[in-house]
Amino acid sequence: MTTDKQERRRYPRVPVAVKGRFLAPDGTEHPCSIRDMSLSGIALVAEAPIQPGEHVIVYLDDFGRFEGTVARTYDGGFAIETALTGLRRERVAERLAAYAKGGEAAAAKRVFPRYSPQDAGIEEGSVLTLADGKTAPCRIVDMSLGGANVATELRAPIGTHVSIGRMKGRVVRHTAEGIAIEFTDIPERASALSRPFG
Repeated sequence: MTTDKQERRRYPRVPVAVKGRFLAPDGTEHPCSIRDMSLSGIALVAEAPIQPGEHVIVYLDDFGRFEGTVARTYDGGFAIETALTGLRRERVAERLAAYAKGGEAAAAKRVFPRYSPQDAGIEEGSVLTLADGKTAPCRIVDMSLGGANVATELRAPIGTHVSIGRMKGRVVRHTAEGIAIEFTDIPERASALSRPFG
């Protein structure tokens, strides 16, 4: 039987300065941040009351979407167990290695500032809407909790306020495929965690 200490030795815990949001079992959404993280679990700092054994969905900037069971609670937060496989596991391992090497510097430089729709567990396709109501189909290239790169033929001027699904933001630059958007709000509805651009 694998003990908790053996598990920690197998998958070293890495201090990571990243913020996010999580969906509680009752459907409410709450802000959180990482205390430390490994390939088998995440220790989170959060004020919301969570009980051991409960299932939560977490979105973490730079890392994407995770689901897990609460393994334990402590003063100021809780820890979840995660099960990563395949390419997703490799990507998270690479990002953790970068943070382990650079510590706070890695977080500040945002070595992996964004993640793909596949990492986030969302669909690539969405609809871009301008303030005047004009719409156009778009594709999410990559994203973070703070913004997204979008492939679209509707290249709105820099500074234009736009929305993708329920996410509101403004155009901060043009790219080869379309535009880069900086979000001006964070989703408050629980459903926004699973489909923030729907």
